[in-house]
Amino acid sequence: MSGRLFALAKAPLKRAVLEIAKMSGGFALARRRSARHLRVLAYHGLWITPGFQFGNRLFIDPEQFRRRMTWLRNSRYRVLPLDEAIDALAAGSLPDYATVITIDDGWRSTYTHMLPILEELQLPATVYVTTWYVVHRSPVLNVALQYVMQRSPVSGFTWTSSAHPPLAIHLNDHESRERAASMITRLIEDLPSLDARQAELREICRLANIPTEPWWSEGQFHLMTPEEIAAARARGLDIQLHTHRHTEVTANIATLPDELADNQQALMAACGSDEFRHFCYPCGDYDKQAAAVLCRAGIRSAMLCDQGINPPGADPYALRRFLDGRCVPDQEFEAYLSGV
Repeated sequence: MSGRLFALAKAPLKRAVLEIAKMSGGFALARRRSARHLRVLAYHGLWITPGFQFGNRLFIDPEQFRRRMTWLRNSRYRVLPLDEAIDALAAGSLPDYATVITIDDGWRSTYTHMLPILEELQLPATVYVTTWYVVHRSPVLNVALQYVMQRSPVSGFTWTSSAHPPLAIHLNDHESRERAASMITRLIEDLPSLDARQAELREICRLANIPTEPWWSEGQFHLMTPEEIAAARARGLDIQLHTHRHTEVTANIATLPDELADNQQALMAACGSDEFRHFCYPCGDYDKQAAAVLCRAGIRSAMLCDQGINPPGADPYALRRFLDGRCVPDQEFEAYLSGV
């Protein structure tokens, strides 16, 4: 059985086990034992394009996000601003069931769809913004190509470009589609201009028989504009650091200071402020050497993608979270918050 099928087979059993644990008092016991631990929820963007659903842990449905936030607002869990939570964690003074909401990358749907929900429910949240695609207005290439390859109805095509000889692209199964997306991304990223990259992306969409509308013009794979970042901050959304080029830390530790400086500069230009003191590792890629770099840059905390809650005394540069997603059942969401 493949890993994916095995995971699907386990899902109903996992939900049943969690439901039994909740009914038998397991959630309540775990919650009492972990009351002074910091819970951190993680999101990316929302899927706002009709039809094909893409990116289970990357884009969730707007109604699911609203339902989660409404449940959280009406629950016992106290949602704190990130800076306040980090202060309290360091001082050992967290209130019971303290929770932080984080959002990665800075997708445009964060501004257009998530922020109004958070405002309506009066929930504070932090968004970690990677800024190259904020400055250079284009769909995020690797993510858009993953979507195009996974959605394509064709089994393959030949890609002809002035940048390389004709290439046979095979789309026989999920794995071949992932490989194709990675290869095409690398080749397009080598092109010398943004206009040339966008032209090739549109050509790939044509060859794959995937229309570019409405997702291109509606910004499904775009990040926020500088103006939207400034407006979001003015409306109370906490804007923080995520590197300029979404650079994974382990393989690029030497470039981290420059990545932070470029990230800060782009956000300062958008927001007119230099109050950026928190960081999220791109792809959750953690390196122990990074803590010293972050500390020297005046950064007070850093988030992983590893699942877990954070006890008093937790390393502020390796904080764990729960990445919510479209396939995450309510029982698993509540189990994390309970400390199970």
